[in-house]
Amino acid sequence: GYLDQMAALADDKKAQLREWFASARRRSLPVVPVPFGLTAADLFARPASKSGGALGVDFTAAREPFVLADVGVLPEIHGRPRKQTLRLAQQMTEGGIAGVLWNAGRALTFMLPRLPEWREEGRFAGKVLELGTGTGLVGTACWLRGAREVAMTDLPAAIELARANVAANVGAAAGLRVEPLAWGAPLPAALAGPWDVVVAADCLYDVAALPALLRTLGEVSDARTVVYLAYKRRVDAREAPFFADLENLFDRVAFTAPEAVPAEWRGTGLHLCRATGRRQT
Repeated sequence: GYLDQMAALADDKKAQLREWFASARRRSLPVVPVPFGLTAADLFARPASKSGGALGVDFTAAREPFVLADVGVLPEIHGRPRKQTLRLAQQMTEGGIAGVLWNAGRALTFMLPRLPEWREEGRFAGKVLELGTGTGLVGTACWLRGAREVAMTDLPAAIELARANVAANVGAAAGLRVEPLAWGAPLPAALAGPWDVVVAADCLYDVAALPALLRTLGEVSDARTVVYLAYKRRVDAREAPFFADLENLFDRVAFTAPEAVPAEWRGTGLHLCRATGRRQT
């Protein structure tokens, strides 16, 4: 029977099958706007979730050399393939798991067509900068949904993974590039903002990097820039001060409620933060 067949599968095959069913469920969900109804004070006044662990990644899937990632139902856009599933190479190294697909990246990719900037038939024609791209899922999804220019960035030692995934999934893509960027370092001319939208998925886990991340967010933004941070709540004592500093940098910082994320990640502390109105300093 079905249960016997599942039991006989290797762990990696089970993880792929679970993701296939989860992708099918996510694609069947209505595309409705994501509400940003919580302030940072609201969020941290709520008890932290006790489920899902602190890691924020499917460890079984993270050990595999390749993982399948759902982009969702794509609009028809000239020059952009309607490729709804990406096959992404991963690199779990001794230094950590920056080169694997995090749940926050999957969740942000799901939310893209539900954001105000993508509400016109799930497409957006502006300029997008991604910080900490890792496998390249989110930036590639932004490009597939019509962004005229997407710059995906990560540390110099990490960008070849994203470049390989772009080449394998969409080929030589006009308007889509991967560039080295260390947070806090002088901004290269190729990445000079301001950008229409800045995205980052699960980039707050290293407390030592947060001041540099804040400086870079300030450099790439102006009053019109919208910043989206897919955020997994782990340690309030180090994350709440970061968002307090973000509120000093932007006029409005708001969060989704826990129920805004797809069911498979609900209750794991995943939120999407939206920051707008970069203040002049």
